[in-house]
Amino acid sequence: MSGCVLGADDDIESSPSVTYTRPKGDPQMTRRLWILLLGVLVSTLSLAAKQKEHDWQQGKLVSTDEARYFAGTIGSANTRGTVHDSGSYGTYSGTTTGSETAVYRVYQTYVIESDAYVYVARERLRWIWSKAADLTINAPIRFAVEKDKLFILDENGKEHEAKITKKILKEKK
Repeated sequence: MSGCVLGADDDIESSPSVTYTRPKGDPQMTRRLWILLLGVLVSTLSLAAKQKEHDWQQGKLVSTDEARYFAGTIGSANTRGTVHDSGSYGTYSGTTTGSETAVYRVYQTYVIESDAYVYVARERLRWIWSKAADLTINAPIRFAVEKDKLFILDENGKEHEAKITKKILKEKK
């Protein structure tokens, strides 16, 4: 390996060849990068494994209903005033302004009939932009039951999760 420093007066064609060798990277930094990449890969694979397939059943949607429950109010108040000193006593005069907004919890209730049970389940619509499942009453529906959760596939293929509030055993005919 030979190196050469060229000056302003040197002729490039008559100068000896210049070679460049890339300096070796920090082995600790390279090792950390590989460990980080491996961690990202493992977490991605574990997340994919966590999203397991549900055991889908076929049933019939008997009814659905939306209910809003009053949960309280949120608001703020602002008070401005002055104290007037009149010797041995004082007086206060001021105004208070405020605003309050009612807060509601919105739930969608589903009644689904399967071969053996009738399930009543409730989905909480947490955000104003949350939408209930797009379903047709008395139409077939795909659903899955896992512990106290009921997973519903709506007509657009979107999965909704609801909490089972009642499980009714159907009478045998």
